[in-house]
Amino acid sequence: MSSAVPNRSVVREDLGGGFHFVADGTSEAIIGSGLPDGYEMWLTPASVNARNRAELAAWVEHRAHGADARLRGVDQVHGTIVLDGAELRDGRRREADGVSASSADDIPVVMAADCAPVWLADVFARVFVLVHAGWRGVRRGIIEAGVRSLTSHGGRPECAVAAIGPHLQACCFEVGPEVAEQFPGFTQPASTLVVERHRSDSVALDLAASIAAALHGAGVHTISICEACTRCRADLLHSYRRNGKGGPLMAALALLPQAGL
Repeated sequence: MSSAVPNRSVVREDLGGGFHFVADGTSEAIIGSGLPDGYEMWLTPASVNARNRAELAAWVEHRAHGADARLRGVDQVHGTIVLDGAELRDGRRREADGVSASSADDIPVVMAADCAPVWLADVFARVFVLVHAGWRGVRRGIIEAGVRSLTSHGGRPECAVAAIGPHLQACCFEVGPEVAEQFPGFTQPASTLVVERHRSDSVALDLAASIAAALHGAGVHTISICEACTRCRADLLHSYRRNGKGGPLMAALALLPQAGL
């Protein structure tokens, strides 16, 4: 005698760069597959507010079977510090914008709502780094700091792969000349913008292009980029520019192969 298995309709949307939105009727997630086999990139969708720890814990419990106990997060300050996940096992919060891991006991997590979560992995060294990259952090060197962290754990940039997650794309990233001058070669004309402009001297910033250039400069050459814009995709993603200060956040998780998830 066999038991009936409920039919669940699975929705799957390609977001580019190896990222997909997946909904199975009971849970939703954005999952990236652009990293080596066994490594996974997970992001909370718009249906989950990662600013609410209870919501995040419930989502992780459902998706990752209890992995919440191993999440290693930081208080983000748009800086260049990347901490080892082992330093965060005591539960104390520290200011940083990245977390590295080489153990199943540590699952790096960062929050974002227009900034880009950026994953780095060296499958041979079995080391993983996840950083929070907004324009301030990129300008200050968070990408290079992430690569240095990978190297300090035995990874090699030329063997690493990187993935740039959903973020504010050039179509919605209006910046003034004071920001544009810090990103020569990575701006586009104001005509690129699909949002109402707030100033007459603005242009569009291509954050992903500047992140990719920083990765290349640090020796990482295998890079995938999610094409989804956080502000445009209100149905899937959270956005600071859309929701304002104090609005909901998206969580990005890095899962190691030895975690058995």
